[in-house]
Amino acid sequence: MKIAVYTIALNEAANAERWANSAVDADYRIVADTGSTDDTVERLTAAGVTVHRISVRPWRFDDARNAAMALLPADVDVCCTMDMDRFLEPGWRPKLEAAWTSQTTALYCQTVYKASVDDPTPLRSWPAKNFHHRWGYRFNRPVHEALVFTGEREVTASSSDIVMFEVQDLTKPTRSNYLPLMEVAHKENPDDAQICFWLGRDLMWADQHVRAVTLLECYLALPTSNWAEERSEAMRYIARMLPDQRLSWLDKARMEAPHRREIWLDLAEELHGQADWPNLFCACTNGLEKTRLTGSYLDDPNCWGFRLYDLGAIASWHLNVMDRAVEWGRVALELDTQNQRLKDNLDFFIRRREQSRAEV
Repeated sequence: MKIAVYTIALNEAANAERWANSAVDADYRIVADTGSTDDTVERLTAAGVTVHRISVRPWRFDDARNAAMALLPADVDVCCTMDMDRFLEPGWRPKLEAAWTSQTTALYCQTVYKASVDDPTPLRSWPAKNFHHRWGYRFNRPVHEALVFTGEREVTASSSDIVMFEVQDLTKPTRSNYLPLMEVAHKENPDDAQICFWLGRDLMWADQHVRAVTLLECYLALPTSNWAEERSEAMRYIARMLPDQRLSWLDKARMEAPHRREIWLDLAEELHGQADWPNLFCACTNGLEKTRLTGSYLDDPNCWGFRLYDLGAIASWHLNVMDRAVEWGRVALELDTQNQRLKDNLDFFIRRREQSRAEV
């Protein structure tokens, strides 16, 4: 089996050696550099990577990636597409050879997003189609490009033992290109549900709320919009942008994906603002019963901190359920030990519980 790891690069000097070293077990390591002005090319070349300088005008990610794929030697059997801010866990090659069969055309591995290279705690993880056959595949869409099969029958496999880590460089200005490219992608295919969702999300981030709401409502109406996690996320976004309709949209999100803790926390925040203590208690109880991440890229690690316990303790105090107020208040403090407000609240809940017991 001949294996090639390939990607595109632009000013990736900070990641070049890490990328090259993690892919060293491949037969080919090939990078299409799209115009780096730092020493990306020199670092990769010194690490033994084959680098081709290409130019793509007008810029599209799919054209650039397809150009990189076209540079792979004809004798390659399996390709691994891996961005420069990603790196493979050691020992990946024998695991790939064990999982790949003669009928396989693509293989999903586990992608793990981390805050830093040395941080052992994954922020989120999801399966991604990062390995594919040399022939019959191409990238589609000018941004958020998807690897699509162009043959007669795609046969996919998966291996959770193969891990590809991602440590995103948030200082790079790459995302500034995304919004105009997503406009192009949506114009090219208005029925592409994911692009419609991502365009609406980026318009929200750009404070273009009127267009964002329109796009997200359009996304929800598309026949191909059928993934509950993503649909509920679109409803959460609309709720943020339409404060007068927030509770209604959050309730729709709850019905769409009741297994997501993120929705229950949003509901809890809104109910806390309305001083609706019984329903706040209910929202916190339901949210805290959700003990597992969904495994999608939409998982929000912030929802697994102290806040639901904090809000639940406050609701319990207002409802005079003091044992629960102390229990949840204590867990909240354990999750954020330096938070003075949580310390003060817990002390207050304990005193009130003792007072209540003394009165009885």
